[in-house]
Amino acid sequence: MQDLWELCHQGEGPALFDMDGTLFAGDLGETSFFVLLACELLHKEPQTINASDVTLLEQSKGTGLEHILGSYSSAVRQGLMKEAYAITADYVQTLPYAKVLSACIRCFEAFGDNSCSFLFDGVKHSLFVKKEQHMLAFLQACLHAKKAVFLVSASPLQVVIAFCEMFALSGITPIAADTRHELPYGPGKVERLAQAGVLAAQLAFGNSIGDREMLQLARFGVLRNPGDDTVLRTLAQEKAWMIVD
Repeated sequence: MQDLWELCHQGEGPALFDMDGTLFAGDLGETSFFVLLACELLHKEPQTINASDVTLLEQSKGTGLEHILGSYSSAVRQGLMKEAYAITADYVQTLPYAKVLSACIRCFEAFGDNSCSFLFDGVKHSLFVKKEQHMLAFLQACLHAKKAVFLVSASPLQVVIAFCEMFALSGITPIAADTRHELPYGPGKVERLAQAGVLAAQLAFGNSIGDREMLQLARFGVLRNPGDDTVLRTLAQEKAWMIVD
């Protein structure tokens, strides 16, 4: 771990970070999406949404949300994550930033124990985000070292910007789902980085197979919490990536 701290504080070249599941536990893009849908269904403000409100999304059949939730659930069921991420971006971009920020704040306040879920079209959706200071510390160390830091996420751009505002993370270049460019997931992360002029990096942090190409772009790849995923652990061993649990 000391070597990783030294790499964050020293060396040259950009540092690349995935967001959801890497800088914190859980998925802010997905959780805020469900909170915002519950707001629309119940005509409530984000700061008042709780777990019991979210479970009412199960009863949204026949409402204007049925198509959105049905399409999202179908994509998740089929493992079409790029399509699922695109659905969240399409929806969130229609909302005022202040509302998205409020929803993101509420996610960390109300959904940090991994106990809230609901079913829609037979697909279980969970809401969970929890701050993990040691991962934020790696990002902050890179910023303090004056590295060029890129936050590369398939979550909606407004959600990524809200996360940076919540944790006072200035000096970061966000690359996220914005409906106008290639979705930054899998090879799309490398494509979007290339458009930003980044062809190589010193460090890259990720947590899923969708970060593989971005991790390969860096001299030092860091895989976050692969758990029992033998495919990811084997890949990390083959590529000599560091693992941070």
